Amino acid sequence: MMELTLIKRTLLATLLSGGVLSAGGIDGGTVTSGTGYRTGGFIGLKGAMVFSIQSSIVGLGGGRYLDESYDGSGGSFGVHLGGQEGQWRATLGYEYFDNDDAQNFDLFSAEVDYFFLENPGAFQPYIGLVGGYLNYETTNAEDSGGFAYGASAGVNIPVGENIDLDLGLRYLFATQDEVDHIGSVNFSINYFY
Repeated sequence: MMELTLIKRTLLATLLSGGVLSAGGIDGGTVTSGTGYRTGGFIGLKGAMVFSIQSSIVGLGGGRYLDESYDGSGGSFGVHLGGQEGQWRATLGYEYFDNDDAQNFDLFSAEVDYFFLENPGAFQPYIGLVGGYLNYETTNAEDSGGFAYGASAGVNIPVGENIDLDLGLRYLFATQDEVDHIGSVNFSINYFY
């Protein structure tokens, strides 16, 4: 059953990404003259090592009173698409996390990043803001959905004419009572079209 849900989510994310690309996007993928940063649309694959997902369940669940805390970790994967104009980058993404500690989440996010060096070299550091919808599930409680927000920082590394690698840290807070925070180390590969 879990494999079928995972396949459905991956298929949905792929179809959404393909639909946006076929509808057109930012033309380019070129390096902006004078700044050293790319300008254009991109699509990417993302992986993350979630090093902390702190949650607590207090209340009734399954006919009994629950007072449980979880501090989980594990891997996640996702897709994103976006656009970059010089030192600014905007991204829409989907990410799925599931671990063996009875926790999983879906995150639909929007992120805005700023590359703060005027003339970057091979490494392009950035800072960013993240917001989106988080659906959190555990085996001992009902699904919980709400707003997630936080910050990110990392480094982008151009490795080819149309390919960038990205390594960063992200820390999110959530509005629902069941989730306190989610911290992760993210890795992505982006293709500029």
